[in-house]
Amino acid sequence: MKHILIILFLIPIAVFGQSKTVKQSNSSWNSVIIDYRINNQFYLKNEAHFRRTNFLEDWQQILIRPSIHYNLNKSVDFAVGYTFAKNYRETHNFNENDVWEQVMLSHVSGKSNFKHRFRLEQRFIDQFVQQPNASFTKNGTDFKTRFRYRFTWGMPLFKVTDTKKVNITAFDEIWLNTGTGIVPESLNQNWFYVGLSYPIFKNASLGMGYLNDYAPAGVNTFRNNNILQTTLKYHL
Repeated sequence: MKHILIILFLIPIAVFGQSKTVKQSNSSWNSVIIDYRINNQFYLKNEAHFRRTNFLEDWQQILIRPSIHYNLNKSVDFAVGYTFAKNYRETHNFNENDVWEQVMLSHVSGKSNFKHRFRLEQRFIDQFVQQPNASFTKNGTDFKTRFRYRFTWGMPLFKVTDTKKVNITAFDEIWLNTGTGIVPESLNQNWFYVGLSYPIFKNASLGMGYLNDYAPAGVNTFRNNNILQTTLKYHL
């Protein structure tokens, strides 16, 4: 924890205390999240994410994420899962396969609810080399680890009917590249989101909001992706 706090303190100094180039982009990310409760403690979840950039013009990423969860109690949720990601680039596309472990802590204060999500990922990323004819061929797999922490706040805004409310949600998630002993080494990216959600059916809700993805993209170069995000959640 000490190393994480040091990294979190130094990141703003490193990012904002130097001359830098920021590459801007606009994207549309859409996702479907389905969960199925096995019993009072165990449930299954699957996420499908369809992400396009240049708003809707080009593919950026397709992501599938199944997981199994265990509720220790109302405040503690453990999970293990797998993520498949197909990433699209101008020169070549590549796949990533991850396994991950997660703990989520929840609590309520007044009308507000808070969540702290901790996730450790083991990443297997396709590696490519450029050939003399400028084409790219696969050359093995690179292994990396990454730590993610997301703080989420939410609360109901107003009633639409006696049983349906519009809710507001905001979160910030920091992604850290990790090294030996999962010690954080560098910033991978940071997400900030604010949006609204509404229960369209008894077991389904639709959310929409603004997501900012800010990440290093080279020496003194960063990318700033402004995203319109929509999420459909369904409880089986």
